[in-house]
Amino acid sequence: MNQKVNKSRFIQALDRINDMYDLSSYHQFNWFRVMYKMTEEKNLHSRFIAFLLNPKGSHGLGNIFLKLFFEEFEIQNFSLEGVVVLPDEHIKKEEDNIDILITNGSKDAIIIENKIFAGDSNKSELLEDEQADCTHKYQIPRYYRKLTCQGFTVRTIIYLNVRDTKPSFYDEFPTEVKEVLQCNNYVKSVLAWIDKCLNACAKESVFKEGLMQYKQATTEFLNDYKLALDLQETSSMPENFEDAFEFWMLDDSKVNFDYRTIKNQFIHLKWHIVYDFYLELKIAIEAHYKERVQVDEIDKGQITNLTHKSNAKVRTVLTFTVDRELYYVCNDGKGFSIGRNLEHKNITDFKYLFLEKNYNYFDFSQRDIFELIMPKHRRLLIEEIVAELGRLTQRSKF
Repeated sequence: MNQKVNKSRFIQALDRINDMYDLSSYHQFNWFRVMYKMTEEKNLHSRFIAFLLNPKGSHGLGNIFLKLFFEEFEIQNFSLEGVVVLPDEHIKKEEDNIDILITNGSKDAIIIENKIFAGDSNKSELLEDEQADCTHKYQIPRYYRKLTCQGFTVRTIIYLNVRDTKPSFYDEFPTEVKEVLQCNNYVKSVLAWIDKCLNACAKESVFKEGLMQYKQATTEFLNDYKLALDLQETSSMPENFEDAFEFWMLDDSKVNFDYRTIKNQFIHLKWHIVYDFYLELKIAIEAHYKERVQVDEIDKGQITNLTHKSNAKVRTVLTFTVDRELYYVCNDGKGFSIGRNLEHKNITDFKYLFLEKNYNYFDFSQRDIFELIMPKHRRLLIEEIVAELGRLTQRSKF
């Protein structure tokens, strides 16, 4: 690494970040990492939390973990008579697509929405009782209204995430939803609750060892996530950008030994840049078309395949429906394109964008792509894409 980079403000920032994370103690053997992708919100995190919360769970400790959860999240006046937690060990399907639902015999309900990575699912849904006001475009109010239409009183909605953010379009939520919504940091709240659960286990057991392994694997996973976000924030600062670009593009063999561990985090940094781009694009499309649009979930697997392998050439696609017509935004070997999702397209059904730029396969060695680490560059690019989509969908009406 040349003398200029060694003395840069960016490298000084890396020194501070290096001191914050003890990476040398990570990646010991752990059953959860062996059996699961740690990004699996539904099949791992939500189900494991629901298992602990369930008084009838095979952990055999009754409602002690549920009470500790109520204590950590400051939930009061919720009767445990007739309490049901879904999903459970037998009914693994989510109830009404709610990550975790707690109800009791008094028809009270608690909604837990687990948003470590996934974006909010904003789309309108009609229930069987179409006369009642049981539908809403935005995910959290939609869950609230579904339950109220079933006769439940929603006491609390817990929105778990790691970025300390509110749900998208929070300002447009009904007042009654805002009044019961609490946003909690996954690291601070869930892991603190897990510690209380561990202390409640009086003796060593297979169950307690499993709980400890879940905490270890989740802590490391979330710390890796936080580390990637810290690196993203540091690298995107205007005063650091040039040195950051030079550092991340250096061949690993030319990186000072003290920075090789942190340099290995670049695959996670890339993942978050691409994911943030698609998440912000999804939100922008929803804001542009409002009630007319339904945007599909972001394919995190595509992003992982693209960013976690050297020189990977993987197509990434975001699909959405406007006025019952299916459209897409795609990035592949020709860069960005938009179009109607038809089996047989003509020249007016799709368009390649920004051919003068090097956006092919999100190749971060290209400056045009690396600039997407900066929020303002993502915003400007997304504005142009949405404008082009507007013109395409307008033409499709005729």
